[in-house]
Amino acid sequence: MKHPSRAIVVIGMHRSGTSAAARALAALGVYLGNDFLDAQPENPTGYWEDRGIVELDDRVLKGLGLQWDDAGTVEPRRLRGWRMWRLRRQTVGYLRRRFTAHGLWGFKDPRAIRVLPFWLDVLRAAGASDSYLLVIRNPASVAASLYARQRMPAQFALRLWLAYTVPFLDLLAEKPLAVLDYDLLMREPRAQLDRVAGKLRLPAGAPGEVERFAGAFLDERLRHTVFSPDEIDASTQAGCLARDAYVLLYGVAADRRAIDAQFWHEWGALQARVELAERG
Repeated sequence: MKHPSRAIVVIGMHRSGTSAAARALAALGVYLGNDFLDAQPENPTGYWEDRGIVELDDRVLKGLGLQWDDAGTVEPRRLRGWRMWRLRRQTVGYLRRRFTAHGLWGFKDPRAIRVLPFWLDVLRAAGASDSYLLVIRNPASVAASLYARQRMPAQFALRLWLAYTVPFLDLLAEKPLAVLDYDLLMREPRAQLDRVAGKLRLPAGAPGEVERFAGAFLDERLRHTVFSPDEIDASTQAGCLARDAYVLLYGVAADRRAIDAQFWHEWGALQARVELAERG
C-alpha cells in the first residue's frame, strides 16, 4: 500500500523567521529539497527556499501584475481562473518530480501565503495531504529589518505585513495549522520544536539534528531587534491593524488560546477591518 504524500508548508511574511522555521522542519525530518537559494548577507545561514518554487511563485505574482513588495489586493478568482491553468499544471508537475515521492516533505517561500489559493489547488491536484506552519514576528521587527535592508518606510512595511498575513489565512480553517513566533523560537528552540512537532504530528527528529539546529544554526547575534506589541506604532490605521493581528496570532503561538471557532470569528472581524481599510 502506497503511503500518502504529506506536505508541510511554511508560510509567513518576509523577514519573519521563516528560514529558521524551515531549518527547524528539516531537523524534524521534513524533506525540503536539495536546490536552495544561495545565502546572502542579510540571511547568512541560508533561506532554505527551493529555487524552483520561488521561481513559480514569482511567475504567479507576475501574472497578477505584482512583485513581492507590492501591497495591492490579490483577488482569489484571478488565482483560480483559466489564465493560471498552465502554471498550475506546471507546478503540480514540478512537485511530483521533486517532492511527492517523499512521504514527508515541505517547502518555504514567503510568497506562498500571498497566493495561497493557488497553492491549495496545486497541492490538492498533486494528491498531497497539506499542513501549514505560519511563522510570525512582531511587525515592528519586520519593519525595522526591511528598513535596514532596503530603506522601506515603516508604515508601508506594516501595510505589506498585513497584505501577506491577513487575507487568506481563513482558507486554512479546516487544515492542520500551527503558529510559531520567531522570538519564542530564538528564546526556547528545543521547546518550540517539540511544540511544532506535536501540533503537526511530526516525528521528534534525530537528536543530533535537533541539537545542531538549536545550538549551531540559531545565532542570537543575527536577531537585531526585539519589540513588544506595545512598541508597534498603533497611531496609524495600518499600525493598529498590524498590532491587533499580531496579538491575536501571538496568543496562539504562546499557547494562550486555541485555533478554534472563537479564534476564526475574531480573525474574520479583523479581516473585515483590513478589507475596509484597503477600500478606504
